[in-house]
Amino acid sequence: MNEIDLLKRVRDDVPPPDPIALARARQRLLTPSPVRRSVGRRRVLVAGAVAATLAVGFLVNDVVIKDGAPKPGAIADANTFLANAAELTSANPDAPIPPGQYRQVTQRSQGTWRFGPHNSYVGTRHDVSEWWIPADQTPPYTAISVLSAKKEFSSAAAKALWAKLDPLNVKPQTIKTPYACGVGTNGGYIHLQKKDGKNFCTPSWRMPSADFVARLPRDPDKLLAALRADDPGRPAHCPPGHPDCGIPAARSAEAVDNQAFDRVATVMASGIAPADLRAALYQAARKMPGIQLQAEAVNLDGKTGRAIGRVQFLGVRQDLIIDAETGQFLGLREVATVTAPPNFDGDRQPLVRGDVVSWTSINTRITPNRPVVH
Repeated sequence: MNEIDLLKRVRDDVPPPDPIALARARQRLLTPSPVRRSVGRRRVLVAGAVAATLAVGFLVNDVVIKDGAPKPGAIADANTFLANAAELTSANPDAPIPPGQYRQVTQRSQGTWRFGPHNSYVGTRHDVSEWWIPADQTPPYTAISVLSAKKEFSSAAAKALWAKLDPLNVKPQTIKTPYACGVGTNGGYIHLQKKDGKNFCTPSWRMPSADFVARLPRDPDKLLAALRADDPGRPAHCPPGHPDCGIPAARSAEAVDNQAFDRVATVMASGIAPADLRAALYQAARKMPGIQLQAEAVNLDGKTGRAIGRVQFLGVRQDLIIDAETGQFLGLREVATVTAPPNFDGDRQPLVRGDVVSWTSINTRITPNRPVVH
């Protein structure tokens, strides 16, 4: 045994780090001037099931990690980066799903919220959603969502108070179904068909399915027109900017492009967009005003990429995290671009410019098996 062998055995009993903790550490290393700030609370989407639709709530709140500001020339750099990502994606088509096997999509999401005296307590929630798509990509799919798969609190007092405030949502909640036919941006929504029903629920931009994305145009200009098109299913009386209501009734050019970029993020995050569509979405995004290339970023699993962002409603930028070497879509992120942006109720959130407010990761793989659920 030499000195190198001895060094290899130093601390060899230490277990590997938790992937979420590792991702946080890498994010802090890769972004300038980390600062911890007070954060605010956003609206909770409550879990429920009505008829053929199951809405699984996800608490999207404010994470206290800092993100670097865009550099000069960011828009031009974003165009170049997206063009290269589209070329890389087109050159690497997805492997087909073999007969009898499945494409497993795993999506992990994180949100943080403040509560308690003077909003001094902090809670962080991690959700995990998975769904299995068969070789013919025809729904229904098997899907499993674990809400609050992991919860962390800033102190024992914070954990104790939250247990009193929300006793029904302290422990993990698992929802399983063999009847999924659409998924949501953050895995927090699953569309279901009726049990043993003959008709599938209608997929949409917010709840895409494989047959929905198959019908989308691959020509970037035609795809951009579809992304910008009005949604006839949007409720007539919606608060401006509310995420469940599409875009405000007054369809300004900015609102139209907000909707278009949000739809790009939704389809990408579903994990079911094939390579040719992902390449077309990158090309369509290049044509939207206001896109910016951000500093190097990591997704929730710690994979490194670059962030392409656009400021959406209420001063929050939405980022697509993309692998610069392969063009692979890695996940989503939301970042505050102004201090104290308003929430959807008009209340000011205690955010500082650069705070990350949500974080997701997407992974796919081919597998011969899927779980049996009832």
